[in-house]
Amino acid sequence: MFIRSALLYLLSTLSIHTWKPLMENDSHAKTREIGLLLTCFAESREAEPRKVLLDHIVQAIPFGTHPQLFIDALIDPAVRLTMRELHGELLNRRKLAYDLNRSMESGSLDLETGVFLISRLGPDRDLSLEDFRSSLDELAEPLIRRLQDVTDPMDRIDLFREYLFREKAFRGNTEDYYDPENSYLTSVIKSGKGIPVSLSVLAILVARRAGLPVEGVNLPGHFIIKYDTPDLKLFLDPFNEGNYLTEEECFHFLIRQGIQPDSSYLGSTSTATILKRMYRNLINYFSSTKNRTLEKTLREHFAILEKYTTSL
Repeated sequence: MFIRSALLYLLSTLSIHTWKPLMENDSHAKTREIGLLLTCFAESREAEPRKVLLDHIVQAIPFGTHPQLFIDALIDPAVRLTMRELHGELLNRRKLAYDLNRSMESGSLDLETGVFLISRLGPDRDLSLEDFRSSLDELAEPLIRRLQDVTDPMDRIDLFREYLFREKAFRGNTEDYYDPENSYLTSVIKSGKGIPVSLSVLAILVARRAGLPVEGVNLPGHFIIKYDTPDLKLFLDPFNEGNYLTEEECFHFLIRQGIQPDSSYLGSTSTATILKRMYRNLINYFSSTKNRTLEKTLREHFAILEKYTTSL
C-alpha cells in the first residue's frame, strides 16, 4: 500500500508542464503518461517505488520503441538530462527484455520481429518495427515486380540471386567480420555487409515477400539458405555473393568443423534456432571485449528464448 500511495502521490504532484507531446494526435495522452512516469522515476530515490515505476514505464512504451524518444520529449531540462545520462540505456535494456518476453509468451515472435529486437540493441535509437518492415518492403518491391511473369523455378531463383547479391551488392563483411553491426539487420540493410546468419536472414525476409520458398540452414560454422520446392532444391551462400552450393560442398563445411557429414544438418531451421545463433554471436563478441553490461543483457534475452523453446 505504501508503494502504491507513494506512486500516486508523485503522479498527482507533477504539473502537466513536465512533458511535451511528440505530436498533437492520439499519442498525446500516451506521451503525457510516459512523461509523468519518467519524471517520477527520475525524482524517486527509494528502491521499491523505482521498481514499480520501471515496470509501468516499460509496459507503457509502445512495442520496440526506444525510451529515449520519450526522454527527449520531457520539457524539464534537469529531468531530461538525468534520464539521458543515468537511465536511458537501462530503460532500453529492460524494455527490450519485456518486449521479447511478452512476444515469446504470446507466441507472436516471428523472425522479422526477433531480428528487429536484436537490432534495437545497437546504437540507432530512432528505429521502429514499422520502419524496419517498410525498409524490407522497399527492398523487395523491385524483385516482386520482376518475378511477376517468371514461372520457371530456376529462372526465379536466378533473378533473386542476381538482384540481391549483384545489383544490391549484399556481401560478407570480410574486412571487419566481428563488428557487432554485422548482426543488426537494420545496419546490414544500410551498409550492405554482414555475416552469414544476418545476410541469410535478410535473404529469407526478402524472398518471403517475393513468394520464394527460401529457408535457413543452420550449418555449423557457416549459416546458409536453401531454395526448396518439389522440383528444385538449391543451397546458396549469402556471405559469398549468393553462390550456389552443392550438397557435397555443404558437407565439406561440416568436415572442417570436425563433424561427420549427415543430411540432417541440411534441413530447414526454426526461428528460435536462428535467433539463438545471432544472440550467441553477439554474446561471444561482447564477452571478448569485456562489455559486461551488454553481455549480461544478451544472456538475459537468450534465457528468455530458452525458456519458451526446447534446448538446441
